[in-house]
Order: sequence, then structure tokens, then C-alpha cells
Amino acid sequence: MIAGALLCGLISMFSYGLANTFTRPIIHRLGAARMLWVRGLAIVALLAVAALPAYAHLANWKAALAAVGIGVFGYLPPLAFSHGIKLSRISIVTPIASTAPLITVILSTVFLHTKLHGLQWWGIGVVVLANVLASVNFRSLRDSNILKMASGVPYALVASVGWGVVAFLLVYATRWLGPWIASLLLEVGVVLAAAVHVWLRREPFVPKEATRKDVMVNGALIALGTLSFTIGLRSFNVGLVATLGNSNAVVSIIAATLWHHEHLTRAEKYVAGLMVFGVVLVSLA
Repeated sequence: MIAGALLCGLISMFSYGLANTFTRPIIHRLGAARMLWVRGLAIVALLAVAALPAYAHLANWKAALAAVGIGVFGYLPPLAFSHGIKLSRISIVTPIASTAPLITVILSTVFLHTKLHGLQWWGIGVVVLANVLASVNFRSLRDSNILKMASGVPYALVASVGWGVVAFLLVYATRWLGPWIASLLLEVGVVLAAAVHVWLRREPFVPKEATRKDVMVNGALIALGTLSFTIGLRSFNVGLVATLGNSNAVVSIIAATLWHHEHLTRAEKYVAGLMVFGVVLVSLA
């Protein structure tokens, strides 16, 4: 059980972390709303093929509608995150957004009676602490401007709460529909919300962009992360999978240094190490 949770959580962590890093160029080219619409088309196409053997679950139409509704609500977190990384550094926005596991773990503990060992609770606390510390300017708190919209931090906080709630609600969707259909309908809801947003903004629809290599790779990473996440939520410890799956800041920070040439300060390196230590604690049974 622990091994399965670790595998699903780590696959999600690396998939989402890499996807977060590769999202910035697409956002700058298309904008947040059109990026989520176009990438969503690629994700839905991939998941639609992967979920073919599980289409019988669609007979539960009430659960299917609920899953799509979760996806529509789930459009808000990536939209906020996309605006955040457009304004600020990935290594600042991503750690804050990755505090989402705390929301999920609390909700699952209260409503689903999910059990975690004491050491795992400490690990969750360490991960959350590291995520918060990564967003602070240690040289001057006054200059960090963490409460201003231009810092990207408020958007990251919205993404954190939104993703935490969506992950919790996704537990119910996977129980009703199974992980394959739940993943597909979640992304269908996101695409529908993105399409409405693009239409309201009177921006041109660019579905051909969905076939571009960078969009397809980004979509494939998100699809893999979502599928692994839902399989973990269905079969293993919710708190453990949610924490690992959403603790992708380390992956994003390291990838950002390689692809976007973002140089980490010594303090950021220490924080990254603290985050890794927290993930190790969470992984211990």
C-alpha cells in the first residue's frame, strides 16, 4: 500500500513539476486562458484514448456531471497559477501553490478519516514550511512585496487553496467513476471553463496550437500526472498521495535552473533541501 502510494505520488510530482516549468513559454505565446484551452484539448484527447476500456462508468451520469463540475471549478487554480508564473519567477510561485496538500490532508482527515503517522505529519509540516520560506525575500521583507498582485504570490495562494479542494473532491469522483473516467471528465470540465473564458475575452480560438510539440508534451505530462494522482487517490492513502503529488516545487525549481537559467540563491538551495527532507519524512510509514 505504501509502495503504491509512493509510486503514484512521485509520478505525479515529477509530471506536474516538469509541466509547470515548460508552461511559461506557452503562456507568453498564447496568454493564460488560451493556453489552458489549447493544452486542455491535448490533455482530453490523450485521456480519451487512455480511458477507452472504462467508458462503461459513464452510465453513472450524475457522478459524471459532478466530475465535470469539479473540473469547471478546477479551472480556477491553474488559471491563477498561470497568471502567477507570468508575473513572477517559477521558483517563487510554485512553492506557494504547492502548499495545496495541507488543505487536502486536513479535509481528508476531517471528512474521510484518513490516518497518517506522526512522522508523516511532521513531514507535511516541513514541506509546507519550506514552501512558505521559498517565497520570502530573506534580505528584506519590506522589499519582498509578497502581498502585492505583481509578486505573483496572491495568485499562488488562490491556486493552493483551489488545488487542495479539487484534490479532496476528486477522491469522491474516483470512487464513483474510477480513476480513468474521473481524470478525463475533470479535464473536460477544465476545457469547458477555459473555452467560456476565451469566448468572454473575445480572444481567437486556436485549436491548431494543440498539435504543437510543446503543447502536446505539456499536455502529456499533465495527463500522466492527473492519471497517476487519481489512481493513487482511489487505491491508496489520500493524504500521502496528495502530499507527494502536489509537492512538485523541487522538480520545478531544479528544472527552472536548467531551462530558464534561473539561478538559485544559497537560501533557496537550503529551502529546496528542506523540502526534499520533508518529502522523505512523508514517505516513511
